[in-house]
Formats: sequence, C-alpha cells, structure tokens
Amino acid sequence: MKVAIPRQLSTVTPPSNKRVSRACESCRQRKQKCNGKTPSCRQCEEAKTPCIYPLKSREKTTKQIRSLEEQVQDYETTLKEVADQDNGEHAERIRDILQKYNSNSNNASNGTPDANEHQNGGFKRSSSPSSIGSLDAVDRVEEDLNSTESSRATGYMGKSSEVTWMGRVEEETELRSRDQSPKAEPEEYTTDKVAPSTVNYHIDDLGIDAPGPVQMYWVPPQSVADHLFGTYLHAVHPHFPIINKTLFSRQYRDFFNDLSYAGDKWMAILNMIFAIATEYLYNSDEARRGDIKDHLFYLTRARMLSLGGDSLFQHPDLEQVQVEGLVAFHMLSTSQINRAWRISALAIRSAISLGINLKSSSLKMSGIAKEIPCRVWWCLYTVEQKLGSMTGRATSISINIYTAQLPLPFDEDHLSEPPASELLDDLDMREKRVNMAMTSPHLRHPDRLQTEEAKAGRSWLQSLPVDASLYFLYCCDLTVLNQEILDRVYSAECATMSWDDIKGTIKRLKGTVDAWLSTLPPGLDFTCMKDENPQTYWAKTNLAFHYHSTRIMLGRPCLCRHNPNRSEEQRKLLNRRGFSHDMAVMTLESAMHMLDLLPDEPSSAHLYQLCPWWCFLHYIMQTSTVIVLELSFGCVHMKDRESNLVQSAKKSVQWLYMMSMHCTASYRAWQLCESAVRRLVSSMGYDASDIPAHLQRDDSFVDSSGLGALAKHNLTIENAHVLPYNDQSQPSNFPRESHAVDNFNNDSDFANSLDTGVLSTPSTQDYTGGEANFPLDPINEEFIRYFFPSLDGADSPNGGLHRF
Repeated sequence: MKVAIPRQLSTVTPPSNKRVSRACESCRQRKQKCNGKTPSCRQCEEAKTPCIYPLKSREKTTKQIRSLEEQVQDYETTLKEVADQDNGEHAERIRDILQKYNSNSNNASNGTPDANEHQNGGFKRSSSPSSIGSLDAVDRVEEDLNSTESSRATGYMGKSSEVTWMGRVEEETELRSRDQSPKAEPEEYTTDKVAPSTVNYHIDDLGIDAPGPVQMYWVPPQSVADHLFGTYLHAVHPHFPIINKTLFSRQYRDFFNDLSYAGDKWMAILNMIFAIATEYLYNSDEARRGDIKDHLFYLTRARMLSLGGDSLFQHPDLEQVQVEGLVAFHMLSTSQINRAWRISALAIRSAISLGINLKSSSLKMSGIAKEIPCRVWWCLYTVEQKLGSMTGRATSISINIYTAQLPLPFDEDHLSEPPASELLDDLDMREKRVNMAMTSPHLRHPDRLQTEEAKAGRSWLQSLPVDASLYFLYCCDLTVLNQEILDRVYSAECATMSWDDIKGTIKRLKGTVDAWLSTLPPGLDFTCMKDENPQTYWAKTNLAFHYHSTRIMLGRPCLCRHNPNRSEEQRKLLNRRGFSHDMAVMTLESAMHMLDLLPDEPSSAHLYQLCPWWCFLHYIMQTSTVIVLELSFGCVHMKDRESNLVQSAKKSVQWLYMMSMHCTASYRAWQLCESAVRRLVSSMGYDASDIPAHLQRDDSFVDSSGLGALAKHNLTIENAHVLPYNDQSQPSNFPRESHAVDNFNNDSDFANSLDTGVLSTPSTQDYTGGEANFPLDPINEEFIRYFFPSLDGADSPNGGLHRF
C-alpha cells in the first residue's frame, strides 16, 4: 500500500561558509558575521537598527560626508545668525527648523555613532565654526610637553593664552602667504599646528641665577636703599599693596637706625622690594641704566632667606605669604611666567592654610589687623588670575573658595581714622557700602545690582577722593569678572558644551562687564580722559587697559575664520550683524581702544609712569594678535575699517620695537609680530616701509659674565655694617652688640637654583672666622653716582655700601 507523502512547502537552506563581498557598518562595529542581505541584513533586522553598507571607495565616502557636514554647518550657522538679527516671524520659523534638525540629528546618532564623538572623547563637537578656532581641544594637549627643555619651560598653553593666539596667527599668516583659492577643499587650506614653544616669547628658558657670589645678609647703603624703597612705594605698591606700607616703613626706618632686629623673612621681603624696584628702574631710566642682572642678586638673597632648605617645610606665616607673593609678582613682571605660575600656587596654598581667603570675625584682632591679610589675599588673587589668563591654565582660585571682603578704598595711613575705622568695626555696614555696591559679588544674581542698597553704596563710593586704594578696589572687582570668563568660557568643561550654551554665557557676561563700567565713579571713568590730574589719569589708564583686556578675552571665541566654501548667498546673509559678529567687532574695537591709550611715538617714560608696566607686554600682545588675526581673515568683521586695523597693527609693532631695546621677552615678541604684520600688510597692498625691520640692541652694559660695571672693579668694603637679628634666628655665636662684619662670612656657592626645582636653593657656608674680604655685589656704579652725587669722591661707594 502506498502512503502519500505531503509536499514540503519550504526548504531550509544549509548554512554557507561563503564570505560576502562587503559587510554592513553595524556588523563591522560589532565584529559579527554579516549575510550581506539588502536592504537589511539578518542581524540588523533582529536588532532593529539601520543597516548601512559602505560604498566601494571608503575614502571617497568620507570626503563626501565631510563635505556634507560642512554644508550643514554652514546652513545652520547662517540660520542662527539670521535668527539673532531678525526678531520677527522669520526668526520663529528658523528656530522651528533648527529644533527639528537637532531632533533628527539626535535620533540618528542613537543608531550610528557620530564620528566627531570618537574624536572628542565621547562628546559632540560644537556645530558652529565660530568656536572652531577658539575653543576646540581645550581639554587636551596636542604635543609632548616633556620632550624638550624648551617645551618644559613653556609648559601647557591653553586657549586664553596670547601665546596660543600667536600660534594661530602664524598658521593664518602661512595660509594667506600661499594665496590659496577660496574654493579649496578644507584639507588643502589647513596647516600644521604651531607648537606653543615655538611662538613663546617669555623667558622661562633663561636662568635666574645671580652671575656671581652672593652674601645673604648684604644690604645697600641707606641712600640707595631709600631710593629703591621709595621707587617701590611709588611704582609698585598701588598695583600690588601686599605689605602694610605704614608698618613696614616704620620697621624699615628702625632697621637702618639700628633700633630693631630683623628676622630672615622680613629681610626676604625687603630684598624682594629691592629686586622689583631695581628691575623697574632698569627699564624706566634709559639714560642711566645698570646691569640687566642686578635684580637677580636681591632675588637670590630672598630665596636664600625664605625659600631654601627647611623653609618650605615649615608652617607658613603672614610674612612667608608676602615673600611668596612678591616673588610671584617679580617673576610675572620679568616674563618668567612658568616659574611665576608655580610660586603663585605656593603663595595661594600658604594663604589658604592661614585662612586669609576667608572673612575674619575674630574678637582678638583689631580691624586693621584684619584688613591687611584681606589685601594680601586680593594681591595674590590678581596675580594668580593674570597668570591663568596668560597661560590658559586652570587657576587655583574660584568664586567658591573665598569669602574675604573686597579691600577698603582707604590708604593704610587712614585706616585708623573715620570713616575707615567705622567700616572695620562694623562688617554689616562694610558689606552694604562696599561689597553690595560692586559688581563681582552679584555674578550669580545680577538683578541685585539695581537694589536700593547697591545704589546707596555706589553713591557713597563716588563721594570718595580718587586714590590708589579706590583704584585697587575696582581693579579687584574687574579681576573677579575676568576670572569668571576663564571659568565659564575657556575651561575644559566648555569642550562638552554646545556653541549655543557658550554663546549664552558670553552674552550674560558681557552684560555684567558693561554693568561694571556703569558703576565707576566719575574720577575713574576712563571713557572721559580729559582730566589732567596725574593721579586720576594714571588710575584711569590702568583701569582702561584692564577693562579692554577683559573684553578681548570675552569676545575672542567669536573672532574666527569664515569658511571659504560658503555660497554667495550665505556670505550676504553673514554680512548682516548677528551676536557673534558683534562680539568679534567688540573685540577688535577694544584692541584698537587699548592702542589709542598710547601716544603714537613710543615712550618708555609714558609706559612706566602711566601704564600697567608689570603686565604691559601681555596687554600689547593680546592687542596685536587679535588685530593680526582679523587681517589674516581678510577683515571679514570690519571691512570698512581695514586701513585703521593696518595702522593699529603697525603701532603695536612699533611699541614692541621700543621695548625690545632692553627687554629680551619684548624682543622675542617683536620678532614674531613684525614678521606676521610685514607679510600681511605687504600682501594687502599697503606700505610696510614704516615697520621697524632691524633692531640694534645696546648690550654694551652687559659683559660676557653678566656682571655690572661696579662688580668689575672687584671692590672691597670698609666699615661694613651687619644686620641685627631677632632672638629666633640669631646664631648663638653672633655678637648682638657689635655691628662689625669682620668675623662673619656668608659667601655662597650658587650652583643650585630654581632652575632645577622650587626646592633647589643656594647654600651658605657655616660661620667661619677671618676677615670678610669678598667682592662687592654688582650695584651699578653709574646708577649710584647719578642718583647720589654726594657719594662721589670722599664718600664713594668704596666706603659707603653696607653689606653683611
């Protein structure tokens, strides 16, 4: 009997080991076997993910995708900038389009990872080209900084540093010199990144060792010391009131009158005062200039007295904080930026360990005793913030680590008088009249600037006379705003933020900076510079530099190259002023306003009498780089003011040229800017003959050993005086009643230095008997004869200099 077998409706295809010609992208990433089925393979169907097969030429596909991404970014940027300009129905429609686009982009990214996410550590790169030149890669290092001595001396330079901006200038100048077509592919108009160490104009690669033996307790004659001390109080203290001028002046007089004993830390402070004043006089007096390394002898003594051996491991006191702060300020003013950065952090740590960063409510301290540490804190704050801006590094300060009130607008000599004494004793009144009236305490709540208490406080401040203390108060207030810009716009956190978020932050901070300008008393309002009062003019000029520098920092991310692949229609739309365009214009206008503060004829006397000399090179380089960048971009933001920009660029080079005569850092900066400006100006068809091209530096005052003129005489001292000691630091075998130096030798072997680390310091020999008969420190002889002619002849330096 036959049985019917049912017909098989389907056949099962046996698995095949045959490889498909190409696998989909999803299977490639998951490293799974793909069956090559189209339009979707089995694995993608089961996972319900998009199945995309690569084209035959992966390189061609990558290039097409990149081109499409460029077009999408251009259209998106155009739409955003038009929306910023147009507040009508078109803006509403554009925002709807952008919202749908962003929604689609987010949905697509859930299926296929964005290539930019892998390139940015998992975070999506900002979509606007406005941020490409300014804020990209703030969270990474693009070179091996440990590879060479030069790179280690330079260190990391972030996006807020003008050194990084100078690198961008070099890149853009190189691109323009190639005369590339605006229709070139992105790969063709890009160039290699410039290493910061190759455009670093600071002098951290130079040593800070004194060029000869140093006697730790040597002091200059009182006539020279008086001049140096007076110079410091006049030229440095208004910028940096880290010492109590009244108290220290009394101690200084008692010291030279042999009425009191001085400890090592006090002597270190005095030597740093002499070091800063010596460097200031060297730069400001062209006619009578000493040796370029004279200041290093005072610096070396301060290091030997307070920064060597066990000193760094002892618990700090207020004097130690002042020494470290003075060293950081001196390093900053002499363009030893990397070293200043390290010492400044040490000073901040020492201050925080003493609670100087916090408001004091101790009942055992007088009001004046509380005010001095407050001013010390704000001095450290200003130096640390300036270094953070110059290096682009994260500072050790933020708005959340201190509660110290802003300094009072009264000189130290008047702190014991009303109304200063009233504010010192009543913290609530001080809060209302000073802190509430300023801008920085309201950063998180800007609406409080318009309260009645804030207005009353500003009215009281405007009634005060303009002096250095009032200037320092507003300078500290603006410094806090500048630090907020670093934290909110240039920090590594910004790498995870969209350009819209960053732009919103910039817009908010611009309003805060504008509000600060409106709070200035009439005597400090630098928008009106007709006042011929030297004290008022000096304060206005310094605040103006600080203010314009802040605006340059704020608007720099918006100053960028426009994509050369834009269509004619897109370029017409971009010519309409939007927020990013306005911020770029603001940046360039602030740069030109800063140069307008300077006379057309460069003058070192003007610079050191009226300008912020201790960070002037930083300001002039900020100005130069943004103007040169705009020229290299083809003046896309200020097309109608091209000739003004060219003249401003030339002026900045001329000032750098003048400063280069006696400053190595300025010389390096001039070389960088002169080369870039000359190439750009010539390529734009302007006359470059008035740009200084050759510099004849007068280095005749520095011999091969680096010693000054007086040291070459190898003079010896008679009737030298000793330094009295206090009970804590006096050696047991030191005769307190005697001021003779016959039995004390402090000659030092200066083989070690800060070059090899902050803990490496000079050593001093132990007490030995014998006659003190070593060479005189190189205080310049011409300098002494010029300022103190009475010392010539019978009272010559041979018998008048004090040393120990």
